Amino acid sequence: MKKIYAIIALLAVAAGPAFAQEPLKSALDGNAPPFAQPKMDGSIEGLTVDMTNEISKRLGRKITIDAMAFSALIPALQAGTYDMLSVPMTVTKERSDIFLLTEGIWSADLAFVTKKDAPALKSYDQLKGKVIAANKGNADEKWAREKAGEIGWTIESYASLSDAAQAVQAGRADAAIMNVPTALTFAKRNPALKAADLKETTGRYFAYTIPKSSPELRKQIETVIECIKSDGTAASLYEKWLGVKPEAGSLEVTPQAGFGPVGLGNYDATPHELSCN
Repeated sequence: MKKIYAIIALLAVAAGPAFAQEPLKSALDGNAPPFAQPKMDGSIEGLTVDMTNEISKRLGRKITIDAMAFSALIPALQAGTYDMLSVPMTVTKERSDIFLLTEGIWSADLAFVTKKDAPALKSYDQLKGKVIAANKGNADEKWAREKAGEIGWTIESYASLSDAAQAVQAGRADAAIMNVPTALTFAKRNPALKAADLKETTGRYFAYTIPKSSPELRKQIETVIECIKSDGTAASLYEKWLGVKPEAGSLEVTPQAGFGPVGLGNYDATPHELSCN
């Protein structure tokens, strides 16, 4: 595991005594564009990196970020190695029971990446008997495996979304399943690939993940996220990385009530007023 990014040390000068606190340690999948992706200098960039940067600035507390395979993230958090996961983790009932999740930050509908010259994909009937590449351990892979009997496809798991997309390009898989923002990003970057027309509206969304033992930290981070949504910063970051503005009233720009995912495990309905700096 390699530490490849630490949020701006110069913030310590601006924030004063708050930065005397120990840095918060976080981790993410560093190979999941547009959320996080490697740069030539060995650091990482992306939508969730910028979001975590903004959270750090507003908390007045440095946050470090480690990059690792997606499948290693939850075990590392459970082992106490990290204070939070800054990866955009898909919210599920199981995860909400085990951890403290923040409110949703980005929606997580599903899409498929295929070869550029593949026939237009418009129906699941076209995927019967096909091989679908997925990122090992994420919610998209779980959904695809649950649907295997119904649709008749075979799921092959890869360590990263980039590896899954590469499997399609190399002909080892017929399509790769991933969230819509990531599919659009791969298609934009790689002229050999395209984002298929077929999409699955899931109603799922992404959030940050915090251990059950840190309810106050969850409140602090979520309050900051709500301020980032309220003042237009979240919309600016979204447009920067995806090239489109989030819709008015969408999850991406609308603070949610209480703390955590509404209606799921460990949700705290305590009302709170925003106090944004």
